[in-house]
Amino acid sequence: MSEQSTVLLPRSALADAAGELLEQYGCGPVRFSGHSDALYERHLLFDDVVDPLAAGGRERFEAAARSVRDVLSQRWVRTERTYNRLNPKRI
Repeated sequence: MSEQSTVLLPRSALADAAGELLEQYGCGPVRFSGHSDALYERHLLFDDVVDPLAAGGRERFEAAARSVRDVLSQRWVRTERTYNRLNPKRI
């Protein structure tokens, strides 16, 4: 068995990290699961209309995939905006 270690960061370090994410990507930390307003739970409830505790494997997979897509699409749009504004060379 392998041991898992947990790194605890001071609250100020977490706030600094959240501020950096907000500045770099235009959105702060994303609640993926574990909260009633998290992306994963919302997709299970509103897209599949299923209780997260009763979801099957396929429903859980699709909700996770849609949640990741939501985060990536927001960041992709911001990246494209930056590319259009700065007009960098791309290969």
